[in-house]
Amino acid sequence: MSNGDSIRRAVLYARVSGDDRGREGRGLAGQLDMCREYARSHSYRIMAELAEDDRGASGAALDLPELSQALSMARSGEFDVLVVRELDRFARRLAKQLIVESEFKRAGVQIEYVLGDYADTPEGNLMKNVRAVVAEYEALKINERMRRGRRLKVKAGSVLVAGHPPYGYRTADRDGKFHLEIYGPEAHTVRLIFRWYTVGDGERGPIPIRGITRKLNQMGVPPPESGIIKAREWGHSTVRRLLNNPTYSGQWVYGKTRRGKLNSPDNFLYVEVPAIVSHDVWQTAQVQLVKNATQTSRNVKYEYLMLRRLNCRRCGSALHGDGQTHGDKVYKYYVCAARERKESDCKPSNVVAVDAAIWRWIKSLILDPEALKHGLQRYLAEREQASAPARERLVVIEDLLAEKRTQFERLLDLYMSGEFVKEMLVDRKKRLETEIRALEQEYTSLSVQLEAQSLTSDQMQDIQAFAEEVAKGLGAADEDFATRRWVIELLDVRATLAVEGGEQVLYTQCIIGQDALRVSTTATCDRRPYRYRPPDQ
Repeated sequence: MSNGDSIRRAVLYARVSGDDRGREGRGLAGQLDMCREYARSHSYRIMAELAEDDRGASGAALDLPELSQALSMARSGEFDVLVVRELDRFARRLAKQLIVESEFKRAGVQIEYVLGDYADTPEGNLMKNVRAVVAEYEALKINERMRRGRRLKVKAGSVLVAGHPPYGYRTADRDGKFHLEIYGPEAHTVRLIFRWYTVGDGERGPIPIRGITRKLNQMGVPPPESGIIKAREWGHSTVRRLLNNPTYSGQWVYGKTRRGKLNSPDNFLYVEVPAIVSHDVWQTAQVQLVKNATQTSRNVKYEYLMLRRLNCRRCGSALHGDGQTHGDKVYKYYVCAARERKESDCKPSNVVAVDAAIWRWIKSLILDPEALKHGLQRYLAEREQASAPARERLVVIEDLLAEKRTQFERLLDLYMSGEFVKEMLVDRKKRLETEIRALEQEYTSLSVQLEAQSLTSDQMQDIQAFAEEVAKGLGAADEDFATRRWVIELLDVRATLAVEGGEQVLYTQCIIGQDALRVSTTATCDRRPYRYRPPDQ
């Protein structure tokens, strides 16, 4: 630092969690204000202000975007002090606190808390660790208390819909409980949907979901709203969710998921609500949904080599297969899902041309030993690079564990010597055991993650040996779609389709290579202008 050799550079870090809204000083703006004032009072030069909002962020996670940016800046020597409002803004788990603080310390950066002065002494570290354990315990206790409170309310007959009742209902507060009441205009639409799906409209039999969405959109029926999301029109998934919702048969269900995972039906709670359709009608719809899903998953009418492995480079949407007949000929296309939703004008692509380009590329990789070898080496290098931060963190955890275990052994020696008060040593022993246990859990979790992402030299040799065997049977695979599709899935082939200079280009990648392929406009297939026809299911 020039003429500012004595001026310390600071980065301010703030994080907001779900229970901070409306609480003074705990919002992002309030935290940054306090950090800013702290930095100014210490004559720090503020280099950056980083804030994590609560959309997908968790105080228990290690790889938060803004925290990762701060660590990257620290390793680049861009600042000297990380200023945080308080300990629980920075970490809700003891292991995270120990790991991340160690990472910043290795980078030469000191962490200072506005609310809490933790000196780099045994006493300061003790207070900091105790505070982290308390924060972790409080977070778990709050979550569990809120969960129990919600379940007690539901057991008492209250529905909890966070201000967003199911389509066809409105909420009412009576006697301190929230109830669902039928809302006439929307309930009429719900009944129409169930009748169309199970019986029909009088002119024909049961109408598939795609047909129902078309009818609703043609009639100009406003689609459901979900929070701040206002859909422009009805979609397949919206109608399907509505048909699958037991609330319409008079039974609102609570507890389907917990911590992002499906819960056991044994833990479901049920509240009786006014029914919009009879249970028999709802049950008939469930049988039809299962039947249609089974038929759709079992019967892909035509062959698509890149089914569910192709995306549109322009809008990012998935491309699905669509086959059409004209006379005795079949015309197959890869169609952008956004085009189907009328959100894009991306042109469909000829399946034969795209699949031929992909298969030629795969054959060129497998039949060329050098290309195969270099592709595997590059893939391994990319995986190594992607896992580098996790491996660095693993080293930090190993060092911390070694340090804590050494402290634990010294503590046992002091205990055996009898020179210190037993109660003081027992307390310190418990704290060290807590720290070691937390670090060991983090080490195991990270090791499993790295193992899943890694590709060993033995695995590379296995892939090469497999490729040699596949190469011998490529001639037969040319005539057998099932074999070609098996190779595509085994090598995890994926591609994005773009239009550049009037030509279609496939940006392809798999575990042994990547390339940009021109899609031949003279593929050996019949072509016919694409006319969109929504699938029946």
